[in-house]
Amino acid sequence: MTVKITVIGAGSLVFTPNILADIAKSSVLAGSEVCLMDIDEERLGLMAKLADRIVREKKTDIAVDTTTDRVEALRNADYVIISISVGTDVERLDVEIPVKHGLYTPVGDTTGPQGFARALRHIPVMVDIAKDVEKICPSAYVLNVTNPMTALCTAMLKASRINLIGLCGGIYSAKSFIARFLNVDPEAVSLIAGGINHFTWIKEIFVRGEKAYPRFREAWENAKKKYGKTEMLEKFRGHYVSLLLYDKLGLLPSPSDSHIAEFLPFFIREERAYGASYGLTLYPEGTIYDPKWREEAWSQLVKWAVGGAPLDELFARTFTEETLVIRVLESLASNRDDFYEAVNIPNMGSIPGIPGDAVVEVPGVVGNIGVKPVQVGPLPEAITMFLRQQLTHVGLTVDAALTGDRGLALQALLTHPSTPTLEAAENILDDLIRYEAKYLPQFKG
Repeated sequence: MTVKITVIGAGSLVFTPNILADIAKSSVLAGSEVCLMDIDEERLGLMAKLADRIVREKKTDIAVDTTTDRVEALRNADYVIISISVGTDVERLDVEIPVKHGLYTPVGDTTGPQGFARALRHIPVMVDIAKDVEKICPSAYVLNVTNPMTALCTAMLKASRINLIGLCGGIYSAKSFIARFLNVDPEAVSLIAGGINHFTWIKEIFVRGEKAYPRFREAWENAKKKYGKTEMLEKFRGHYVSLLLYDKLGLLPSPSDSHIAEFLPFFIREERAYGASYGLTLYPEGTIYDPKWREEAWSQLVKWAVGGAPLDELFARTFTEETLVIRVLESLASNRDDFYEAVNIPNMGSIPGIPGDAVVEVPGVVGNIGVKPVQVGPLPEAITMFLRQQLTHVGLTVDAALTGDRGLALQALLTHPSTPTLEAAENILDDLIRYEAKYLPQFKG
């Protein structure tokens, strides 16, 4: 099938190598034209070398070219994948500035003042991309993987009429944990979950088609009797906070503790040892923002690009977030109607009590019908309240980023539960605008 797939932000150290490998393995996308676009010429050059090597050694019939010109990249595109990073030289300030006011975070790319700062930088660029798509290739499907997912998708849909799907592999982390918890094959587990990206709530668990929440409850009650807190932290590390929330609210959140705690920051306050008492670690440990992780990813990319390492490891990866992107592309390109456990799209009534145009993460069907949400149904009132509060924060953040209105930006910070005082919000906003000024031109004057 001959289609043009454009990757905006193709200098991504891990995303693009995996995308290239998965396209090369796809029989549905055989014969595709792949255009890699990035403003970083050094990284783009390495991706071109890697692509050439993949095509040569794997004897795939995809055609890959590169460009730094976004307009050229979008011309005749059928599918556009966005994986950009704006302001990598200042992103640490997203976290370091709030730290001065006692606000810590495990990841820092999704919500709170940290995700807020990242959203302010990315939204103008994402909207420019969306408007280019609307003008140059209006029928193309846009698949976004850039964070903060909810804010960026909200902004793009508010400013344009593009066909947009946000994709994240977080639900698969939850599935993997549930499978271990129930001692079953991960392939036997399926879920129905609803919420917003990195903060969804699992309403149904199925094991081989049978409802399994009663089984999960039994396993949890047994674990509480069998293990003390120290053992719990070790045995269920990364999901201990999630289990506590399940115990109190009746639904298990997804994807894992590091993201969930950012939405409910009482887990990472000073009196909780900034999350350590729940087994949490702080930015950038264990994240893609860790300099050590980036150095290793760069080193591996260079080896793959210049032939210093075999491609076997790259092609042996069985499921990554990039694999999810390719599966969705295959559904769209082949006109199949396939079920996915998590897509980020407008709510359209999937979760009652949430505005219909709000971007939510819910199950969806993708393919010949485009993309449609599956009805999740009502969530417990406390959880619905959490989601409404976060969506209010997102809406204000988007409006502030699009208008450069400091008043709206301050309101966005004040509506997030991590903000302790009016003065802290004002100081964080002032510092962000001052020290990240070159990426926030909308706030000049």
